[in-house]
Amino acid sequence: MKIPLALFCALTFAASPLRAQKAGDFGAGVVLGDPSGATAKLWLDDSRALDMGLGLDGDVTLYGDYLWHSWKVLPQPAKGRLPVYLGLGAQLGDDHHSGLGLRAVAGAAYWLPRDTVEIFLDIVPVFFLSHDDAAEVNVNIGLRYYFGR
Repeated sequence: MKIPLALFCALTFAASPLRAQKAGDFGAGVVLGDPSGATAKLWLDDSRALDMGLGLDGDVTLYGDYLWHSWKVLPQPAKGRLPVYLGLGAQLGDDHHSGLGLRAVAGAAYWLPRDTVEIFLDIVPVFFLSHDDAAEVNVNIGLRYYFGR
């Protein structure tokens, strides 16, 4: 397990030079929290992106968000980048509630110096549109690798 992880890290840091996100950049990875599972992100331009996920803990959960990023809110580190983002989206299915939920996303990400890996933390209130009008707040941490960078 240590050798594949070390190889992945070495390839990640050597993969490409530093650059900003652009339309069409695509990343995929894993997210832990509620829901835990697979995540993907498609950049529409340098500040807007679509975030999608498939939760596989308990019942299957699908979600999608439209995100707005700002690179100027937090002080930037000497290496890498630290944007914050807000977003709106929808969620279908959950192990606590079935049906449709509306999501509000707030988060921060750390981009490793060569911009091929994004580590992120989300806080996501979900408002379910079911007969019990339930709501919950999910906290997620995850990692995405960007292809073709």
